[in-house]
Amino acid sequence: MKNITCLRRVIWLDARPAVVACALLSLCLLCCSCSRKQAAPAREAANTADVASATAVPTGTVVKSDIEKNEALNELLDLPASEREEIQRMMGVMNASNQVLQSTNAVAESDQDEILNARFEPTQDAKDLVTAATRAFLADLPEADKLAALQKLAGLDHPIVLEVVEMALSDKSAVVREAALDLIMNVNDPAVVPVVAKALDDQDPDLREYALDALMDVDDPKINEALSKALDDENVDVRDNALNIMLYIGSPNVVDSLGKAITDSDADIREKAIIAIEDIQDPRVIDVLIDKGLLSNDDTVREDAMDSLQFITDQEFENYEQAQAWWQRNRATFSFDE
Repeated sequence: MKNITCLRRVIWLDARPAVVACALLSLCLLCCSCSRKQAAPAREAANTADVASATAVPTGTVVKSDIEKNEALNELLDLPASEREEIQRMMGVMNASNQVLQSTNAVAESDQDEILNARFEPTQDAKDLVTAATRAFLADLPEADKLAALQKLAGLDHPIVLEVVEMALSDKSAVVREAALDLIMNVNDPAVVPVVAKALDDQDPDLREYALDALMDVDDPKINEALSKALDDENVDVRDNALNIMLYIGSPNVVDSLGKAITDSDADIREKAIIAIEDIQDPRVIDVLIDKGLLSNDDTVREDAMDSLQFITDQEFENYEQAQAWWQRNRATFSFDE
């Protein structure tokens, strides 16, 4: 019990300055409020009842009396001078911190954009490394030298690497080509799409499949250039990974490619495409489900397309003709449920 009592005293001593500071701050606000009180003008008297109602203290709330506030003031005044000075210092730090926070929040969005642009502008050293890597491929240096040059660009994650990556994708070494693809996995810029499209010509299906991963965070209409090309690939794993990219992005930007995937020769890809397109709120989705889903030769795709249509439109259709006629009548006024 003695140890607990000692612990409580230690906690109180550590917390005392903060508690006192809060009390002093409340008291200062109270004094400022009191000093500003004046006789209310006659025109404000009529609003007294409304103000009282709007600011009424809920039942059960404990309100400190003037006597209690005076007692708190006396306690503060009874503190040693050193403690009062410490409280004043703490309040000054709090005010300074608040001013800094307000100043930071006041930064304009345009200024923030400039800061971001400057942050991601490649340094001269990075540009020199790209130049050195470019020369390594122009000079057709040994594989080890090319790999070393590419390795020095690791982590740059900027479109500045795309030119040298495109050169590397023509290299005869699969190891070099894979190392080049490693560099674009986190570029996350639409400028990467043509490079991925070139990689889809690679003779190695594993590299073609891997190249698509660079599109994971490229939510841009340009992405369809590479996705559509991937859906023409003879390798089902490449086409399936293209669909995985569409599922991950899940925005109107991939509707065109999903429409193409619904007609894929692989049943699993067709079914996944129907599932993916249902969650996208875009009128073209209904076009795809009607014109490609309901007219599919695959019974499963037709059934899934009909289920998706009825879920999206909240309508009951028996066949393609009914769905098409309804859509032609309601397309201009239809809105997706949020």
